[in-house]
Amino acid sequence: MLKDRLRKLRLENNLTQVTLGKISGVSNVQIGRYEKGLSKPTAKTLAKLARALDIDPGYFTDRDKFPGDNCLEGHIEQLKLVIKTKEDLKLIMALIDVLKQKNVAKSAH
Repeated sequence: MLKDRLRKLRLENNLTQVTLGKISGVSNVQIGRYEKGLSKPTAKTLAKLARALDIDPGYFTDRDKFPGDNCLEGHIEQLKLVIKTKEDLKLIMALIDVLKQKNVAKSAH
């Protein structure tokens, strides 16, 4: 399960093993071994890969998990840490509006 999910997510994010290695701090050789099922990562390494792919680490090991499970909660916690003023909040809301418009335009095509 891990090997298939890791490869699928890497390809969905248009990442090579080398690029994912640089982003995650895990060697591209090890990533290749994980994707071939030749080696199993430690929990610490799984956390690094999950962080780089912006998913919940449980997705790699839990058959019933989806990539986005629990990620939203982590992002909300990060937002709480960086939003200090009303101006910060306005900026975040403006960005959300831009993303909504982008997704509406994308779905219209």
